[in-house]
Amino acid sequence: MKVTKAKPTKQPRQVVGRRHAPGPARKRSGRLRYLFFGGKGGVGKTTCATAAAIQSAEEGRRVLIVSTDPAHSLGDALAMRLSSKPTRVPTPQGSLQAVELNADRALDRWMRKRKRSLQIIAEHGTYLDPEDIERLLQLSMPGVDEMVGLVELRRLAGAGNYDEVIVDTAPTGHTLRLLAVPATLRRIASVFDDMQAKHRFLSESLGGIYRPDAGDELIEEIDSEGRELIETLRDPLYCTFAWVLLPELMSLEEAKDGIAALHQSGITVSEAIVNRVKLPPDEPCAACDGRVQAETAAMKTIRASFPKRQIFFVPELDGEPRGLAEFRRAWRSLRPQEQWERIARTKQKRLRLPKTARREDSAGTGEWLDVVAPPGCRLLLFGGKGGVGKTTCAATAALAVAEHSPKKRILLLSTDPAHSLGDVFEMPLGDDERPLPGVPSLRVREMDSERLFRSRRERYLDGINELFDSLQGDSRFDAAYDRAVARGLIDLSPPGLDEIFGILSVREALLPSNGRLPKFDLVVLDTAPTGHALRLLEMPAMALAWVRTLLSILLKYRKVTGLGDLASDLLEIARELHQLLALLQDPHQTRLIAVTRAGQLPRLETARLLKRVRQLKISVSAILVNAVTTPACGRCRRAAAVERQQIEALATKRPKILAPAVAPPPQGIGELRRWGRSWKRVER
Repeated sequence: MKVTKAKPTKQPRQVVGRRHAPGPARKRSGRLRYLFFGGKGGVGKTTCATAAAIQSAEEGRRVLIVSTDPAHSLGDALAMRLSSKPTRVPTPQGSLQAVELNADRALDRWMRKRKRSLQIIAEHGTYLDPEDIERLLQLSMPGVDEMVGLVELRRLAGAGNYDEVIVDTAPTGHTLRLLAVPATLRRIASVFDDMQAKHRFLSESLGGIYRPDAGDELIEEIDSEGRELIETLRDPLYCTFAWVLLPELMSLEEAKDGIAALHQSGITVSEAIVNRVKLPPDEPCAACDGRVQAETAAMKTIRASFPKRQIFFVPELDGEPRGLAEFRRAWRSLRPQEQWERIARTKQKRLRLPKTARREDSAGTGEWLDVVAPPGCRLLLFGGKGGVGKTTCAATAALAVAEHSPKKRILLLSTDPAHSLGDVFEMPLGDDERPLPGVPSLRVREMDSERLFRSRRERYLDGINELFDSLQGDSRFDAAYDRAVARGLIDLSPPGLDEIFGILSVREALLPSNGRLPKFDLVVLDTAPTGHALRLLEMPAMALAWVRTLLSILLKYRKVTGLGDLASDLLEIARELHQLLALLQDPHQTRLIAVTRAGQLPRLETARLLKRVRQLKISVSAILVNAVTTPACGRCRRAAAVERQQIEALATKRPKILAPAVAPPPQGIGELRRWGRSWKRVER
């Protein structure tokens, strides 16, 4: 987290680990420095990014901190109301401003300035008339968060006089999409250039000369922006990445995948920060000892996994940092991993800790099972902030339902781009329905929405080829140019479009199709963290609007294009989306379980989730509070008292289910089964 002053030699800047010389950092060649904090949901990216931003500002720098996560918690952490415009955060010296990026507003701003140029390009390169183009430009775009996020980040950075921009990113899968946007921008420019090529050819053929217009200027602008963003992201002098993880093996597996993906893209990952490390207690405690033992093993594996990177740890604090003073305290607690090892060895020598044992339960699953999956429920959604344990809770609930109702056919489906169901069950999983050993009624699948869309895209590309082959010789078309544009548009799918076809898998699993009966009686959906889970749930309505608009345009031009397989495919998609939307909004068939933790930031995000879910007309069964501390030693009792206050502050009329903290987190069928038996239902 330590942001250091760049040395004259061109070496990657160290983010964490040594003190600055006092005074503001100098920009090199007038360019900003970017520092991204990435990692699995819930590992503490916001905490680490905020602490680094405060530290850098208080050393005299001009700092902008930006949250790109659709489910923002930066304002919650700073105890301030933030917006899409920079808000000053009071610091004793330097300058700190904070932004929670609003993708929809950013897209509106971008479109307003370039709308006429886009219309010119579309009029030149397609057969659509101005009315059709206007309708398409007014539609919401799937995946707008990633498409606009990096462009808006660059605009905000350039609009102020900053030395450094610190970025609090969304969880892993969507961060990787965000960082792929520069290449996407260049592909967009290429497709627009294909549209203009036909216009240039006709102008030169008819008039002998071509004069560049606003469309050409926009193409150059988009291509230049993509090129410059790629250069910035790949230059370790101006852009570095700090990966945040927890001392848990599941968090480590995702960290290894994420860092490898960034390395492949040429992006420097300078350090790994292991957050919320449990130090040995000052008095014997079986609960604390179990966690310390598990985390000690994980820390050794982390060090072995990243031998060439600096690793730092942040010890678990008594409470969540909130406000500048607490973030300063969090910053001061940052240590190299070597110091953690020395502290751990010293404390463990002083204590003789009792052997820890898994807590066996008593009550079984009966008291909470009917609340989570009531009779008639066919689609069970698990949603919540990243890192609260949605995957583990969804797996436990699906296993409990399968064992309680062995004749019910159940599919446990993960839609998170960074899957972890396989880690939870300790077995390899993929984009197929695999049986769970010893539980014949339960199938498990990690959905590959990109693969699903690739197969659909190939069908569309084949349809385009057939269409233009049939139009050879038609004077209304120059088939070579129009074919290139159509293929480019299909190939250039925005981030999020693949998720439309992914979520249709839910409909295929639960609803009859082409005379075939449904394959499953219940689908348990393990969703991505809040912001992107909400986007997934909004997808059916958004996609339906696109399909209806495309169908109306196709019908309008049927004499020119014919309708062919594309129109029938769109009609089928519209029917499927309508059915899925009806299923999501049926309170008897669809329920959502809001998973949270007994902390202030998760509680505030859960309240926003419940509000948005109500607007989407999706029913909520219960609030599941995960990782609740069992009072044991003095530290545990203090933590449990704070947690009780947060649980009571969850203002809701719905039942609450409390799942106890266990260390390490449960993995494998046996541990999940035992953990589920320890869940307790409480009323309000």
